[in-house]
Amino acid sequence: MAENAWRGERSLTLPDAEPVIVQASLDHIARLMAETKTDTLDGLQEVLLARRPETLRAALAILLGAGQADALWPKVNGASGLTAVYVAISGAVSGLTPAEEDDAKKAQAESERELQAMALGLLARAIGQSSVSPSGNG
Repeated sequence: MAENAWRGERSLTLPDAEPVIVQASLDHIARLMAETKTDTLDGLQEVLLARRPETLRAALAILLGAGQADALWPKVNGASGLTAVYVAISGAVSGLTPAEEDDAKKAQAESERELQAMALGLLARAIGQSSVSPSGNG
């Protein structure tokens, strides 16, 4: 049986540790989803985003192997270490390159700005209509 060729990867750099390449295949993602009891990639990303130490440590064990994760975990120190681990795991799971992730974030931000502009336009129109409507209390 051929191994699935799809693979996302990110470099994880922690203080006092050599950089490690975190790779996620579809098999890894399936195991992560089972571990986190999620059934979509979005759900998995939300669980990872919470940055719970036990979740990130379990994810590292799935992606790197228990021995390497156990050796690396003491180097994860505080919020910045958890964030570094989250960024590496989340990026590897997404399968996007850093440039593609930036493009996706820019597109999402642009879409959100367009929605906000539309909502403000509707609100302004509603306020304008309510201020010119005749009032029964005159």
